[in-house]
Amino acid sequence: MITLVCRQYVVNRTTAEASPLPFICGFLSSGLWLLYGICKPDSKIIIVNVVGVLLMLSYSIVFYVYTFKKSSVLKQSLVAIILYLVMVVYMSTEIDNEILLVRLGYSACLLTLLTISAPMSKLFYVIRTKCTDCLPFPMIFMSFIVSSLWFIYGCIVQDVFLSIPNFIGASLAVAQLSLFVVYPSVPQTPLLLKMTEA
Repeated sequence: MITLVCRQYVVNRTTAEASPLPFICGFLSSGLWLLYGICKPDSKIIIVNVVGVLLMLSYSIVFYVYTFKKSSVLKQSLVAIILYLVMVVYMSTEIDNEILLVRLGYSACLLTLLTISAPMSKLFYVIRTKCTDCLPFPMIFMSFIVSSLWFIYGCIVQDVFLSIPNFIGASLAVAQLSLFVVYPSVPQTPLLLKMTEA
């Protein structure tokens, strides 16, 4: 689904008003869950997040190529890479595995929620224009599916770091999806607005 968003960027040759945050936060979130999976250890978490890191990195590169806000994307990417390297260094120096697991869990939870809520950064734009054209519907829909699945897995393995943030994440995705019901995905032109008001 996210591939469809990137394909749209390639076809349109622009990212328009879209934000790079979903991709950058997604990269960082997948990276932290990967560290969490290694620390736990849990092969399912490791495999899924190795793929996640590679995909989000690819999507971030596509976004960078087609955005007109290249310096902003570079700054956000640099912050994400620095934060990730700090966590890798911390992971290699922390002796107590239980403390490490809890801290990685909290960090990964926070980033998961940021990733899922990142499209909300365009909320005021959506309300002002009464149009959801800047929101990546496929990405938000997949966030709902993925969060729901991780929530179920977290309940099965009794891991609160998986279940709680993914329950909240699924709820945030539902809130974002509701915007597509309230507002159209194509902006109405002034002529169309006049015709609908008449």
